[in-house]
Amino acid sequence: MEDSSLLEEVIDSLEQDSNVLRIKRLILFTCHDSWSNDVNEVKALHVRELVRELMILFPDLNMLKHKLNSHVKQLSKQSDYLLAADNIIDSLGFLYTLRDEGKLPHSFLNPEVSNVPISQSISSHDPHEKNDFDTVPHRHNLKHLTNLFDLRADISRNISPLHAKILLFSTLNYRFSPQERDWSALYTYDIDDLIQTLFQTYETVESLEKRLAEVCLTLDQPEDAKRASAVILQALKPFY
Repeated sequence: MEDSSLLEEVIDSLEQDSNVLRIKRLILFTCHDSWSNDVNEVKALHVRELVRELMILFPDLNMLKHKLNSHVKQLSKQSDYLLAADNIIDSLGFLYTLRDEGKLPHSFLNPEVSNVPISQSISSHDPHEKNDFDTVPHRHNLKHLTNLFDLRADISRNISPLHAKILLFSTLNYRFSPQERDWSALYTYDIDDLIQTLFQTYETVESLEKRLAEVCLTLDQPEDAKRASAVILQALKPFY
């Protein structure tokens, strides 16, 4: 038996969430790879329509989780957006259960054909544009990084994968120290994800080169780090 009140409770809880702007941005980004830094524009988006489109595009909850996580990895403020992703999954997980039990109103996931897609309700923004609140990944050659096998192989042929991973980790997170807690943190990262996040975080090869040089000086084995930096730069330059 359909229960519209439960649906409205979930929508209302997301609307009232203190992190609602990031929730809206992340849903929009996940559905359409569109990003808006205009606060008023994001406020004008309706959570109900965003949630509806997200569930239509990703009918499987596990697929949605994977997609949200992959998009969060493209953002520099990952901790903030991981919280937003958790809130989305917690709320929508309940809606997926209602859907599977036949309790979600049928009309919610079957909107009229005349409805205007969310992507048409926002204006286009320069994906390089930034403000003080969020950072958007650059995407000019992002499509070419979907398969990182060859890139990782090029790097590993010339330097130790461990040295590369330590440098990438330190550049994206904090200075690696050979203490037990740092090893544990390091092993939670995949080198492919680190490479892709590095590319997405630094929009120009000059900014990446400068940051790598700074990080190399802070590590316990700076010469190894410098060699790793040179190899990584040479591998990534074609994608800029």
